[in-house]
Amino acid sequence: MRNSAFVHYLDISNVLKTELKSVKQKIFKEKNTNLEQQKCIEALKIQLKNQQIIESERDQFKQELENLRQQKEESAPLIDVQEYEQQIQKLQHSLEEEKKCVKLVHELFALRCSEFSDEKQSLENKKQALEKEMADLCSKVNFQADSISQLTFQLQDLNHELHLVSFQNQQRPNQNRHYNNRRGGRFR
Repeated sequence: MRNSAFVHYLDISNVLKTELKSVKQKIFKEKNTNLEQQKCIEALKIQLKNQQIIESERDQFKQELENLRQQKEESAPLIDVQEYEQQIQKLQHSLEEEKKCVKLVHELFALRCSEFSDEKQSLENKKQALEKEMADLCSKVNFQADSISQLTFQLQDLNHELHLVSFQNQQRPNQNRHYNNRRGGRFR
């Protein structure tokens, strides 16, 4: 029975070690996920900078168009001015569409940033929970190791006591010897 208790504690210790390894693997996986999300955020920041550069160039283009329009109005005949006005209106319309697109990209970027920050916070919370669970498991493993040490010490004490009892039994003379002699039996 004592051996089964000792084996039971060894089994519990092995299960706790396996659970500890599993928790460590989960933490490593969460860290990798966090790195991938950081890369996505950096890519979105680069896209935002590119959109801002494009917007700046569009503003310059718009200013140049306005300057050209004024020059044409001053120097061009009336028919050419109308054609240019139509072209300018088309360009302004396309510029407005592109501004809407840039605004949409800004909104998407802000939304993604908030999603990433929420997800990052969630991952941090999971990481803290996993670290707490790992600490609890370590404490359980240490407690089980202490219990195993105590049981091993008790087993050694019992083995020592058993050895002493068997040694004392070997030192005692056979108590049935007198009985066997009186009955004519042989001494064994």
